[in-house]
Amino acid sequence: MVDALYITIGAAAVSFCLGYGFRRTNLKWQDQARVAERKAEINADQLQATVAASLDGIIVIDLDGNIIEFSASAEKIFDYKRDEVIGQSMAELIVPQRYRDAHNAGMARMKNTGQEKILGQRIEIEALRADGTEFMSELAISRSQRESGDIFIAYIRDISEAKAAQTALIEAKDAAEKASKVKSKFLAAMSHEIRTPFNAVLGILDILGETPLNKDQRDLVKTAEKSSLALLRVINDVLDYARISSGNITYIDEIFSARDVFDDVFQLFKVKAKDIGVDFTIDASQADNVFLKGDLGRIRQILMNYVSNALKFTKSGSISLKIMTHQTSDEMWSLKCSVKDSGIGISEDAAARLFDEFFMVDDSDSRNHDGTGLGLTISKIIAEMMGGRIGVDSELGKGSEFWVTLPIPSAKTEEVQPRYPSTNEDISECRVLIAEDNKTNQMVVSRILSNHCKSITIVDNGREALKALENAQFDIILMDIFMPEMSGKEACRHIRESQKSYRNIPIIALTAMGNFHEIQNLKTIGMNDVVTKPFKRTDLIAAIASNLFDREYNMDNASQGVKLALIELLGELTPDELCAFQTQFELDLRAAADAMDKALIAKDISKIIHPSHTLKGLAGTYGLSDLSSLADNANVLAEAGETAQCHRATKKTIMAARETLSNLDTLFGTAKHAA
Repeated sequence: MVDALYITIGAAAVSFCLGYGFRRTNLKWQDQARVAERKAEINADQLQATVAASLDGIIVIDLDGNIIEFSASAEKIFDYKRDEVIGQSMAELIVPQRYRDAHNAGMARMKNTGQEKILGQRIEIEALRADGTEFMSELAISRSQRESGDIFIAYIRDISEAKAAQTALIEAKDAAEKASKVKSKFLAAMSHEIRTPFNAVLGILDILGETPLNKDQRDLVKTAEKSSLALLRVINDVLDYARISSGNITYIDEIFSARDVFDDVFQLFKVKAKDIGVDFTIDASQADNVFLKGDLGRIRQILMNYVSNALKFTKSGSISLKIMTHQTSDEMWSLKCSVKDSGIGISEDAAARLFDEFFMVDDSDSRNHDGTGLGLTISKIIAEMMGGRIGVDSELGKGSEFWVTLPIPSAKTEEVQPRYPSTNEDISECRVLIAEDNKTNQMVVSRILSNHCKSITIVDNGREALKALENAQFDIILMDIFMPEMSGKEACRHIRESQKSYRNIPIIALTAMGNFHEIQNLKTIGMNDVVTKPFKRTDLIAAIASNLFDREYNMDNASQGVKLALIELLGELTPDELCAFQTQFELDLRAAADAMDKALIAKDISKIIHPSHTLKGLAGTYGLSDLSSLADNANVLAEAGETAQCHRATKKTIMAARETLSNLDTLFGTAKHAA
């Protein structure tokens, strides 16, 4: 009985334990299922929350490529409603037809092999909207593991506007670069063509001043020279400022003595200072035995502006130029140059704006001083581009001190070899070859040299110059730069590279390129010297003499303002010679106009470039500013390839040229002589 009871109790205990264990296990399984279910719900909620909150379009697809989630942002991007696309193939809806095979192959590869080439990368690709239009998108795909199977999450951003803006920016950049090139060409042309007429105007004044004149006539010549020099300064300022503003500026290293920095500046302005009664001095005591390597031409340009302004505003008293040097390291010096005057001084407000572009202290309608207001602005830009500083210390009524401080590399003393021009040698045995395509300039140069040289031979371009060298002997060549068929630069290279006896003949560039750095570049290609237009008769003769006798003669850009040329000639012309000038002008003008007309008929604007270039210089030489301006415009447009605008400008130019041809007697005054 007892045993049965034990058995019953034992069985009950076992049954209880088994039941308890089963219930515990069952409850545990239920808890785990609920946890898993809850996790799934949380994951789903998190996915939906992420999809809903994303600013980018999010599309979730399964391993078969079917859409299982489509965000609100995706609805806006693709113009589909979520309910429309759930369960649909993503490829069929948003992947352009040409990419679908590759897309489907990639999906199959990921599903079957696990290879995921594009996961984790950002790619730019075209996508398809509901209306069938394509747009540029940025796509990134990630993979996520789920119990129900892996999913792919595609993050898509519409970058079509950004791409359009980028394209527009690139196009704008290209247009700006093209405009900059056109501007550079325009500046080069203006630099050449504006100075070429001055060779005709200022040179004649120089010659006229040496002829017998009464007092009134001499006063008129001096007034004309003064006005011409003022205009030349304005032209130089505007061209230099435009060149610097467009970034078309370079610097050249040369060896120079710090003591000599002010020499040419002093020589240029000392006569004017004496004329107005101003004591003009230089203090270079702190610059002895200091040799530097830098752009001396640019430094002098700054100092010229300083001295020119000091002379304008100092009617009596003194102007002093001072150079100070301080060695900052074994290889560097600090060069400080100052120009101090006892003039009218500058107010504090004006001094603060003095280096702004176009600012003038005296800006009233009745101002007493000419200029553009660009000189100090140009000086500041140059100084800062050279790593220096520029400034002024002034008090109204007590004078001013302008200064510039520049870091300049040192140079070895033995590298400096100062040489000076010689103007007294006899050149009467000199045989000169002149390569110049402008007939007026041919007449001027040959007339200037006719009483000084043994023989003068004239050719129209570089190719003819080479032929002339084969057939005759010459002692020196005067070479223009811009010529048809072969330029002066190319001719110079041919001469220097030849094995003929004339390879070492001195060549002087005779050009309207007045920029110091352009002059230096001409020397690097083989030119011995450069005489810039406009020039004085004495400058041309001195340059020839210096090169004949192996003495360097540098036409320094700093003294550009006193280099005059062609007007010397007109006062010496007889009526017959004046008619000869008129006849040559008529031939050149008619040829240029006809060539431009033929280019229009042939619809080839490239053939407008040369005759328009010739015409603008030709017209400018004779003071025909309107015609010169029209030809200038046609030339720039032809260079830029602006066909429609060039055609219109060329037609206007031809009409103006032919109107000029019908009025030549009045223009040259030959009608009076005939009468």
